[in-house]
Parts: sequence; structure tokens; C-alpha cells
Amino acid sequence: MIGIILCCHGEMASGMRSAAELIVGPQEQFEALGIKPGEGQDVLRSALKKAIRKIGRDGVVILTDLQGGTPFNVSAPLLGDNVRMLAGFNLPMLLQLLMGRLMEHDLDKLTQGATEHACQHIVNASDVLAQVKE
Repeated sequence: MIGIILCCHGEMASGMRSAAELIVGPQEQFEALGIKPGEGQDVLRSALKKAIRKIGRDGVVILTDLQGGTPFNVSAPLLGDNVRMLAGFNLPMLLQLLMGRLMEHDLDKLTQGATEHACQHIVNASDVLAQVKE
């Protein structure tokens, strides 16, 4: 099974993990890492490498909160044949990855599908509701 690592600022990773597991249940090969105020990049880098070794036997997708932020910059050098990264993730993307990895074992197909799914679920709710009223 492809592993998933959430790597974010503060407590975002643990919050997103909690929300996802509330919806789809407890998950294996799923880690949540956050960089805390005053913590150096080396601490996050070490935790990230450890998580990849722990859950990465079938590949890993790292989800970061913000392109160009510390979690993104620390993760980028670790990308390779068996590690992919998606930046700016949302809950629909995370759920798609968690459910999709049960059937899809190709990292590139899994990440492409999750990216498309995430974009489809970003909507202006006011517009959607206005269409319903018409």
C-alpha cells in the first residue's frame, strides 16, 4: 500500500489526519508531521526521513500545505522514483488518496487523480446555491 505523509505548518497535519480518519476510519501507513514555532528544518527533515523509511516500501505521497513553505522545501530534496509530493492539499484530495491507494498502485496515476479530484471540489458555494434557487 502506498504510504501518505502529511507535512505542514503547526497542527494542520494532525487536524487533517483527524478529519480524514473521522470520515474513512483509521488508516495504516499514514503519518502526520508538523513544524512547530522555533523548530529548525533539521527536526522536520529527520522526522520526514524516518516516516518515509517506516511507511514507504510501496511508495510515498507527501502532502504539504503550501508550495514554497518550509515543509515543501524540506520535502523537495527527498523526491525520487518512489516518493511524490503534492502541495496545497485539501480534504477531498486527501480522501481521494486514502481511498484510491487501495486500488491504484502507480504513484503517478494516484497523484494525478487526486490533483484532479481536489480541483473539482473547490467551488464558490454562493454560485452553486444561486443555481439551485433558479
